Amino acid sequence: MSAYADRLEALAADAADRCTGCGKCFEACPTAREIGLDAGEAKARVGELSALTLNGGPAAEGLQKWLNACDGSARCSAACPEDINVRQWVTIAKMKALDAARPREVGAANAAGRFRHMAQAVRLLASMQLPSETLKKILQPAERRTAEILFYTGCNVLRTPHIVLNVMDILDALELDFDVVGGTSHCCGVYQFQEADLPTYERMGHRTFQRFGQSGASKVLTWCPTCTKNFDELEKDVEEPFFDLGHVSEFLAANLKALKARFVDQPKRRVVIHEHLGIGATVDSIRKLLSAVPNLELVELVQDSGFSYACGGQAAKFKDRERAIHRGLAEGAVAAGADTIVTMYHSCHRALAGAEAVYPSLRVVNFTDILAEALGRGGHPDYYRLYKAGGSMDEAVAAARQFLSSNGVRVDEASVQSLTADIFDETGLAGSRDAFAQAFTALAKEG
Repeated sequence: MSAYADRLEALAADAADRCTGCGKCFEACPTAREIGLDAGEAKARVGELSALTLNGGPAAEGLQKWLNACDGSARCSAACPEDINVRQWVTIAKMKALDAARPREVGAANAAGRFRHMAQAVRLLASMQLPSETLKKILQPAERRTAEILFYTGCNVLRTPHIVLNVMDILDALELDFDVVGGTSHCCGVYQFQEADLPTYERMGHRTFQRFGQSGASKVLTWCPTCTKNFDELEKDVEEPFFDLGHVSEFLAANLKALKARFVDQPKRRVVIHEHLGIGATVDSIRKLLSAVPNLELVELVQDSGFSYACGGQAAKFKDRERAIHRGLAEGAVAAGADTIVTMYHSCHRALAGAEAVYPSLRVVNFTDILAEALGRGGHPDYYRLYKAGGSMDEAVAAARQFLSSNGVRVDEASVQSLTADIFDETGLAGSRDAFAQAFTALAKEG
């Protein structure tokens, strides 16, 4: 094993040593209940987790079902009386169990396929929505950066790149010395770790983390919740970095006084935040930020915020549950007289961006949209919302034609079919997929 793998083993072994076997983590697990696992067998499942950690080998049947169901909610960690990071422990145990159950090359092939598909979608969607100079700036190697602050986007937010532009505007408004870095060449390696391809993960996710340190930045601001979780639990806990790492929402909340001094008057609005627990203090930070925006009223709504740490991803295994959460949120917002749904993360924004097609009284924005507007900035078109709403595509197609040309990228009809599936097969709320498919197929035929 590599030195990195040894340190992962040590983290898991420490968790097993500290565990008293009380089973409270299993009892609190929302996905264990979702698939019908018996809460009365909590101690048995946790005992199997400890045995797998200390002895290796394939997971017992009951434990394997629990591991497979995990959506990263972190309700297990919150429930642990010994303050064990159970989510981290389960993540490492799941990787060990998968590695023992099949040849590693199978996982490597699966991870490579998933990564290629994601990379193609990110490349096309970013090239359809961003000017070439901005995209080139984001994709520059991290180790060549020299700013005090590094804003790390991750990969998938580039499907909804107006969010990245918003954050850049906000950091500019604070007059900070920062660089922005991201894209698939700086991936956190989530697919490789999930598929137990640890050697490739080390060359990808572990290497990305090392590149942050080589940049010389004293602070790295993350955006993606999965990247934040992975780097917190699979890198920072393995070896403490010499730079500070934290989600951008927490950083902005810590600088709220400076933001408030720059806020301008805003139109009245009543908003509901689509909340997800599980990633640091992001919920509290975003609530704090929005509460300070002039003329904005936060509408309280009971939500299933502890089911997963973000929409999609691991939670996509439970499509019916996700659909119920999205529908319940939108219907609750309408009933409460809210006019805006505010998303926390990019995957949630993709899921809910089409809500306006189903609930015309609602507007869907990201929290960065509101902050940038309050600073007198922002206003970047949300083309993904136009795709998802399913109405006229004229504006989105005109922008894509210009951006694709500037980025030297062409789309063909097969790519449009793949993008249509990516955009509209995700759980969430949307208008007609035909509007996007027909408009962008026509664009592809232009050659």
